[in-house]
Amino acid sequence: MELTVLSISLILRALVMLDRGSNVEASLVRSLGSCRMVDTVSFCQGGRLHHVPVDLPVETEELLLNGNEIKTIKNRSLSTYWRLHTLNLSGNQLELIESGAFNHNRNLKDLNLKNNRIDLNYLETHLALRTLTAFTRLDLSGNRLNEVVASYIVQNLTTLEYLSLARNFIMRLEPSTLEGLVQLRELNLENNYIFEIESGTFEGLRSLTRLNLAHNHIPCIVDFSLYQVKTLNISHNVVELFLARESEIEFQLETLDLTHNKLLFFPLLPKHKKLKMLLLSDNEMSFYGDLMNDSSAEIHFIQIVGNVTNITSVNLWDEVISVSLPELQVLDMSRNSFRYLPHGFLRGITSLSTLQLNQNCLKNFSLTEEDPFLFLQTIDLSQNQLSHLNFNVSKLEKLNYFNLSFNKFESVPSDLFTKMPRLVTMDLSHNNVSVCDYPLENEKRTLNASCAALAHIKSLKRLYLSNCALVTLPANAFVGSPLTHLDISSNTGLRLEASTFQAVAKSLQFLSLKKNGLASNQLDTGLQVTFSNLMTLDLSENSITSLHPALKNLPLKLLDLRKNQLSSLQQDVLHSLLHSLRVIFLSGNTFDCCQLNWWTSLINTKTLIIPDRSEVTCNTSFKLEHIDSISQYTKINCKVDNTVLKYFLLLLPTILCILTICVMVLLSLSSKLLPKYVKAKCGSGAEY
Repeated sequence: MELTVLSISLILRALVMLDRGSNVEASLVRSLGSCRMVDTVSFCQGGRLHHVPVDLPVETEELLLNGNEIKTIKNRSLSTYWRLHTLNLSGNQLELIESGAFNHNRNLKDLNLKNNRIDLNYLETHLALRTLTAFTRLDLSGNRLNEVVASYIVQNLTTLEYLSLARNFIMRLEPSTLEGLVQLRELNLENNYIFEIESGTFEGLRSLTRLNLAHNHIPCIVDFSLYQVKTLNISHNVVELFLARESEIEFQLETLDLTHNKLLFFPLLPKHKKLKMLLLSDNEMSFYGDLMNDSSAEIHFIQIVGNVTNITSVNLWDEVISVSLPELQVLDMSRNSFRYLPHGFLRGITSLSTLQLNQNCLKNFSLTEEDPFLFLQTIDLSQNQLSHLNFNVSKLEKLNYFNLSFNKFESVPSDLFTKMPRLVTMDLSHNNVSVCDYPLENEKRTLNASCAALAHIKSLKRLYLSNCALVTLPANAFVGSPLTHLDISSNTGLRLEASTFQAVAKSLQFLSLKKNGLASNQLDTGLQVTFSNLMTLDLSENSITSLHPALKNLPLKLLDLRKNQLSSLQQDVLHSLLHSLRVIFLSGNTFDCCQLNWWTSLINTKTLIIPDRSEVTCNTSFKLEHIDSISQYTKINCKVDNTVLKYFLLLLPTILCILTICVMVLLSLSSKLLPKYVKAKCGSGAEY
């Protein structure tokens, strides 16, 4: 009893406290007007404010005023908020910050002025910023600043650690542009119009570790000497050449992004480096040693600094061969013009985990025991012109992703995948590669067989064999390989046997049979086995006319039936599927508008999603109609039309008999009347 009384009293006290809390919160919201306060953060975004609110709590530490219509920050606008350390004024119409605007905000560290018009009164803005002694972050992106204005605003902000000048009108950089930024760690200059960077521009930034120059117009990087920078992004420029300074000093560079440029040669990197990620995709690179008679490609660089002219001769071929990247983990050279990789090119990359060479012009690719691939996990050689592989290695211990799709393979070494004990994903799509039966007939065939042996790869989960000109799959093709994803789509004429999926029936979760020309009866043969975990089945772009009962026992969550020849869906099969089905695709079929009971079942199932519902149509007597637009009137017409058709079919024999008798009578009459008619016309002689 005492416990019950105590519980009731505690509940009542909690309700009183909640009521008081709600009243306090309501009064606080009212006192802030268009702002709201959470802890020490004042949220005033998007309130169409024309000035800084003056009635906010004194303890405000973060003030978010972005998305308003403020044009001026006056000297006394922020004087009350002496504890302020973060101020966001982005997306206003800010033109003027008076010189004493931050006199009472000595703790301000983070100032966001993005997307304003600071360029209009930059002289006073500069004076205002110089009063901030704890200033570490400044965002001036999108303010129409040229290099002169930007330089004047940011010069000698000695405490600044992060600076963004992105999306402005900066065209040139020189040493004076960023003078005095001795603590700067990160600089963002992307989306400007920079086409020239004078020598020594960044040398005064001794603490700089991240530099973003993406989306500019930089033509080349010669004499690269940013020893302290760890991350450099020069993507989306027009760089044709990257040449680092010859030095014994160790560069700290870990990530170099040169994607989407016009590089013709592999970059000439620093001698001593810590590079872990080298991104070179979407360029015009190739190796040219096979075009040189003496296996050399010597070029000369002319550098003019003042009145001094320096000429540097570099043998590009020798530089590439001797490349040493012992700490490199990711090398992306996709979407270039590589026809081959020079012998020994990969030998100095001892820590490589990801190698991407897709979408090049490679005609051969070789790995030998001399190539150190102890850590290699991903190889992408897709979309090249490869017709054979030379993998003269005993094992690739850590390889888990291997993509050979869209090449010209007609055969692969049958023992290729047995060298990959941790292979998880294998893509052989768009090659004319056959699949081996297991076991092979004898040891000799193991060495010379041209088919792909895909059995007993205990780590293999995802296998893609789309458009491989497969006609059949051996019964034991996947035995011992616990596949969860299997794509055998676009193999027109593929025959499904009862044993095709027997070995993977328990593990398979995703199966694509798209665009194989399958008819309904072929599904019965291929899906006879018990799929205990199959959740996604793609049957689109086939010739299926009805749902086969074999689908009843599948625990599907997604079923794709697009672009078949279905006129309706069988209610019994559909009823079984709806126990687990969550997504179904149906567009591109010829459904009968007079047989839509199944459609009612679908749309009344609340747990089911039909993503292409707006594209599902049915066929009336005259045209295709959107299936959701079929009215009750149309359903009545279907019944009327069916009744008339039945009566017509019943009367058809009688009508045919009557027509036959009429024709016979007419013929008999015509046989008697025709001679009399001829005599009447021809009885009198003709005059000559």
